[in-house]
Amino acid sequence: MSKRKNHRRPGQQPSSLQQTLNGLLLASALIVVPSAMAEGSGDNTSPRHYHISSGTLSHALSQFAGSAGIQLSADARLTDGKSSPGLQGEYTVEEGLQKLLAGSGLVHAFTAGNTVTLKVAEKQSQASPATLPVMTVTGKYDETYDAMPYQVETSTAGSKFPIEITKVPQSVQVITEKAFEDQGALSFGDIMKQVPSANVFGSRFTGGFPSIAIRGFRAEQTRNGVRQLYFSDTDFSSLSHVQNVEVLKGPGGSLFGQAAAFEGAPGGIINVVTKRPYDRLGAEVSFTRGGWSGFDGDITTGQWDFNAPLTPDGALKMRFTGAVEGSDTFTDFQELNRQNFGLMLTYDDGGPVRAFINAEYQRVENLPNPAFPALGTVQSSGVGRISRDTFLGEPKFDEAVTESPLVQAWVEFDVLDNWNDILKDWKVTPRYQYHEFRVRMDQTLSANSEASDDPVTGAIVVQRSGRYDFNETDKVHIGQVDITGKLYTGPLEHQIYLNGDFQKTNSQISWFDRINVPDINALNPTFLNTAPEVDPNPIAFGSEATLWSGGFQDVISITKYFDLLGGFRYTSIQSDTDVTNSTYQIGGTFHVTDSIHLFSGFGKGFGFQPGAITVTGQPFDAEESGQVEAGIKVNFPWGLTGTASFFELTRTNIGTPDLQNPGFAVQTGEIRHRGAEVDLSYQVTDQWYVQGGYAFIDSKITKSNAGDQGNRFQNTPEHQANIWTHYRFDSGALRNLTLSTGVNFVGDRPLDNTNAVELPNFTTWDLGASYTFDKVRPFKDVKLELFANNVLDKSYFVAADRFIGAAVVPGDPRSIVGRISLKY
Repeated sequence: MSKRKNHRRPGQQPSSLQQTLNGLLLASALIVVPSAMAEGSGDNTSPRHYHISSGTLSHALSQFAGSAGIQLSADARLTDGKSSPGLQGEYTVEEGLQKLLAGSGLVHAFTAGNTVTLKVAEKQSQASPATLPVMTVTGKYDETYDAMPYQVETSTAGSKFPIEITKVPQSVQVITEKAFEDQGALSFGDIMKQVPSANVFGSRFTGGFPSIAIRGFRAEQTRNGVRQLYFSDTDFSSLSHVQNVEVLKGPGGSLFGQAAAFEGAPGGIINVVTKRPYDRLGAEVSFTRGGWSGFDGDITTGQWDFNAPLTPDGALKMRFTGAVEGSDTFTDFQELNRQNFGLMLTYDDGGPVRAFINAEYQRVENLPNPAFPALGTVQSSGVGRISRDTFLGEPKFDEAVTESPLVQAWVEFDVLDNWNDILKDWKVTPRYQYHEFRVRMDQTLSANSEASDDPVTGAIVVQRSGRYDFNETDKVHIGQVDITGKLYTGPLEHQIYLNGDFQKTNSQISWFDRINVPDINALNPTFLNTAPEVDPNPIAFGSEATLWSGGFQDVISITKYFDLLGGFRYTSIQSDTDVTNSTYQIGGTFHVTDSIHLFSGFGKGFGFQPGAITVTGQPFDAEESGQVEAGIKVNFPWGLTGTASFFELTRTNIGTPDLQNPGFAVQTGEIRHRGAEVDLSYQVTDQWYVQGGYAFIDSKITKSNAGDQGNRFQNTPEHQANIWTHYRFDSGALRNLTLSTGVNFVGDRPLDNTNAVELPNFTTWDLGASYTFDKVRPFKDVKLELFANNVLDKSYFVAADRFIGAAVVPGDPRSIVGRISLKY
């Protein structure tokens, strides 16, 4: 029987041998197009939708030919060393080829029927090599299916410029928009279910600020390669503006610098690549509606994606995305009202200068949830178990409004295309980012670690306090200059990245304490009608910090068999105290074959701890992290890609109690995580895709004065695993139907470093189905989707967000939602 309650609140010059080998590699890339796509479609004038990721030009052309139904003939050396920004949107074959070849110095020509040849533009024809045999590829386009890939070959997460994932000596996993759309993901937490070692703190539906750990340690978010100190704390569900999610596993300090977290995000970097405009007028709107099984509450979201060229030549174009949600949650009294908007402007006339503006705004209104104690949830109590829908705050007086505007602007200058076959493809990219994080709360706080059960009254008593008129405003300015390009020194090819970085941060926080906030019975809560008293003495503090850093990275290709990566960054921060730090990364990849790659490397990360001092008054050094990793990457042409690795990830310089001087700390703490991780994806057929992974982590606090040495680190499962699969029917009565399912397992893990309380393992099962009606006038297509998450309604708990301490929040119960999408 359903439990019905009120959820409403009150009130990026080879030798001749290399050229020949590159030609063979290009041929291999081109024949990857499935044999089933062997006939031309015969129609080159109708626009079709393309979703081709950035990467090498040869790969982009291969994907385009396969989708457009053309035969492409090309001397392999013409595309050697050239990259492509990809192709997004609707184009005719002519338009698509022009777009892909813009700035490459190449032109195309139709020779017969659907056969297209490439050659160097006339002004460069004398330098054109023309001795290798041509390569031919054929393809056929399926008008009923937008071939948005689940797999990509390149990423910026390990290099700050598009580079093949197999060249990066560190684990990188990319989740595409297609993958998380078919999964039915409602938040970043859902997307992270596809990352074997990822673990989520908190929940989007229970308030607070959810966060993500990878390989047992905190991970941080960057957006288009720029750090996000607070923006990711606002709307965990803001997926409407997201194109791909790139996950770099382990420290990235030499590349990305200081992360938001003081510990420096040793777990990894989650780089969010936002959507960019395409050349044609287009639009898509969707509406999501559903609810919670057994709870009186609904989930309601509207989302849109509008695209338009703004000038007749299409050089300036825009893309406007957004989502608005007004949902009940499964927690009593707690609603979720959120809005997020994204606007991207791009200027690209095919010349040497390209400009981009990415602006976003997020706003969330909800109740700050004080979370649950371990007692009565993951720890047995003799008097009862706390229901998942319980709220332990004060619904009449608590409130939270969090908002964050973000503006990113950057310009790409092509400064040197080719100089004596030594310097090629050099670009200078200045970047600027401004964002704010603003939150206002009236908040009831619970001393969850002090909860006790009372056999006499049959109550679980939770002590409480509160804050009134809590205000936090953080303003961050970031300026960067990135320089990238290729340098040829004899037989070696260098891909260079140079960076200068400036950051200015100002934070202001203030509040009043509430006094005489009564305890509450978590099994049968009663709420106040009159607000608790307020201490008239305000608490306020602020801080400013200025950061300067410079970095260098070089990816050296030593024949086609070996790549060596090295990077270094120096950082200086001025705050209450001045601290400097240097980090580096080194590693190599041995390409056993075109499809099997062995790698190993070491990388460091760091995080400053402003305001922390020793008993002598000296500031704390930066907390540091280091990861040793070795493994294998595969990218077989028949569809199997992935990474398997062993790693040891260690945090050092951690503050731990100074036993000689109570109340102070010394930087002798250390935590070591040692383990293995596998993530694989397999495009079994054109219709069937499978992705899965497994992570094992041996966690240990190796040095500590807090009495927890030898324990496992908090919230770190020993075992995690996931598997996801999608199948699309492309013929017969079920044509255009896609079925999806996924299982996610998270093992036992300690709630805190005392290891006194264990969070039990849990397994959730999700289902999805979609059907596309194509060419439904006046729409291009209409798509119906149905998702059921946590199908078996597994009751489980996860650690609360990082500000609450030894507390838990319930995992999402079973939900069933439907979505209708209209594409114009």
